[in-house]
Amino acid sequence: MRAKLLIGILLTMASLILMSSAGFTGEPKTILIHLKTSLKHDDAQICVAYNAIWAALEEGLKVNVLIDADAVNTYKTGMFGKDDIENYKLPENMRQALARQFNVPLEKVPTVYGEYLTMLKEKGAKFYINEEMLITAGIAKGAGDLGRISAKFFKPVTMPELIRLRTGADSYLVY
Repeated sequence: MRAKLLIGILLTMASLILMSSAGFTGEPKTILIHLKTSLKHDDAQICVAYNAIWAALEEGLKVNVLIDADAVNTYKTGMFGKDDIENYKLPENMRQALARQFNVPLEKVPTVYGEYLTMLKEKGAKFYINEEMLITAGIAKGAGDLGRISAKFFKPVTMPELIRLRTGADSYLVY
C-alpha cells in the first residue's frame, strides 16, 4: 500500500514538473506574426500571412500581428480612400483550399482581403503597427496617430512596445 502511494506521489510530481517545464500555465501560447513586406513588393508573403494568422487562431494560440517596415504602405489609403489590399481578391483555388483546411463552407471564406482582415480581427487576432514607420513613411504625423491607415483597429506601438511584443512571444513568424 505504501509503495502504491509513493508511486502515485512520484507520478504526480513528475507530471507537474513536465507541465511546468513545457511552459504549461493554463494560458494559450502567444505567436507574433510580423508583416514586413508590402503587397506591392511581394503579394504572396502578405497574403499567406493571413492564412498563417487563421491557422494559429484555429490552434488556440493568442495571435499578435505586427505591421512593420514596408508593409505599413499596404494599409495606407490612397486617393480614393482605399488601401492596396482591401479589395484584393483571394484566388478561388486558395479559397477552396482554406475551406478544406479549416473545414468551413466555401461561402464562409472571404472573397477579398479586406473581409479577411476583419474576419481575423473578429476571431481574436490583435493588430499592431509600428508608429515610427508610420511617421517615417509620412502616413501619420505623430504619436498614437494612424494617419492614412485604413484599418482603424490597428494599434500604433512605440519601439519599446514593439520589442516587448517580439520578446514576449512564444513563437515568431516573419513575412
